Amino acid sequence: MLLDVKDMSLSLKREGKYIRILDQISFHVNEGETIGIVGESGCGKSMTALSLMRLLPDKARLEGKVVLQGDEITSFSKRKLEKVRGNQMSMIFQNPLTSLNPLQTVGIQIEESIILHTKMGKQQRRKRVLQLLNEVGLPRSEELIDDYPHQLSGGMRQRIMIAMAMACEPQLLICDEPTTALDVTVQAQILELMNEIKKETQMGIIMITHDMGVIAEVCDRVIVMYAGKIVEEAPVIELFLNPKHPYTLGLLDSIPKMGIRKQKLGSIPGTVPSPEKMPTGCRFVDRCSHAMDQCRNTLPEMIEINENHYTACWLYDEEVNKSGSIGSQKPETAFHY
Repeated sequence: MLLDVKDMSLSLKREGKYIRILDQISFHVNEGETIGIVGESGCGKSMTALSLMRLLPDKARLEGKVVLQGDEITSFSKRKLEKVRGNQMSMIFQNPLTSLNPLQTVGIQIEESIILHTKMGKQQRRKRVLQLLNEVGLPRSEELIDDYPHQLSGGMRQRIMIAMAMACEPQLLICDEPTTALDVTVQAQILELMNEIKKETQMGIIMITHDMGVIAEVCDRVIVMYAGKIVEEAPVIELFLNPKHPYTLGLLDSIPKMGIRKQKLGSIPGTVPSPEKMPTGCRFVDRCSHAMDQCRNTLPEMIEINENHYTACWLYDEEVNKSGSIGSQKPETAFHY
């Protein structure tokens, strides 16, 4: 196992008190595996990534365990963690234009982690940077190495971000919506590139996105997050063919499906609750058409529905089933893709 996250919780200080943003997140990533984390904005996807990298405000409170290649990095000091970030574990951020330094050439920025984590000489570093530019499919690398970010297109900047992240050949790559700002053609090229890199290096990838199409394209397993909690986890094909949680069903119902004519795409009413006003029971209860009294009073735990398919929903709890409370409330799970 490459990464093992157990009961990770994050609280941020607001107006003198701590507000829980992530609540007991648990998952794992194997070598050569791509895990998708999907959900609406405000569900905690990016905060999960920043928590793994420990790129948090000084007053943030992080609990639980994050074990990377056998080392519990949650207990690492800042100095020790600097040896891990960019080396064993790297991250590609959402907006490459704001993530890149406009005052430095792309070559210098790619070289930075190589200087930090290796003992390469100047000529070796330049050769490595040129190699990385070629590997991510950028032309005229000899000229590009001395260009500034504003001289490049969005797709080229994103490839630069990938080159920076891959500079020291990390075992784990965290991608925070890396294709959001790109057109569909460039997006397809970036996703194909990442698939190729994974096959060649056997690194693990965490792909954070709100786009179920991206999930279907590159992921092996999927984690569905809602309001700081994991509500469903399954292999990607299983999730698309047999979704269980009403929130997952809502996400999938909003996708246009080939060969099926619909006057209107599905939508989920309401918005994600704020961390300060979280429901007592299931966090999706106010937006769920299948909600019961049990949902309003008690937070459901993750239970296994099928092999390696887990969900946190009272609709599938055996005790609630025995009591007859569910009846015909279970949502329809037949999808066509």
